[in-house]
Amino acid sequence: MAFTTVLREEALWQGESLGVELGGRRLVLVNVGGTVRAYDDRCPHQGWPLSRGELCGGELTCALHRWRYDALSGRGINPRGVALRSYPVRISGGDIMVDVDGA
Repeated sequence: MAFTTVLREEALWQGESLGVELGGRRLVLVNVGGTVRAYDDRCPHQGWPLSRGELCGGELTCALHRWRYDALSGRGINPRGVALRSYPVRISGGDIMVDVDGA
C-alpha cells in the first residue's frame, strides 16, 4: 500500500489527536505544533486505544493506566524502554496521508 489520504489537514488542529482507520488498522493521528504523526491506536501495555487518551504539551497519555509517550517520537516517557509503532506521514495538497505498509 502507498500513501493514502486519511483526513484533511484542517480536520486535525494543533494540539489534537484523533483515531482513524486505514487498511483495516486503527491509527491515532497527533498534531504537535503543526507536525503530524501516526501511530497504532493501542497502548503497548494492554492495547487500550490511545485515541481515548489525551495529548497535552507534546505528550500522549493512555487513559487506562496513564502510560505517557513523546508524541513526536513515540518513545515512552513513563515508563521508558517502550515505544509506539509509527507510520510514515505526508501532507500533500491539504491532505494527511499515511503509509501503513511503510512502518
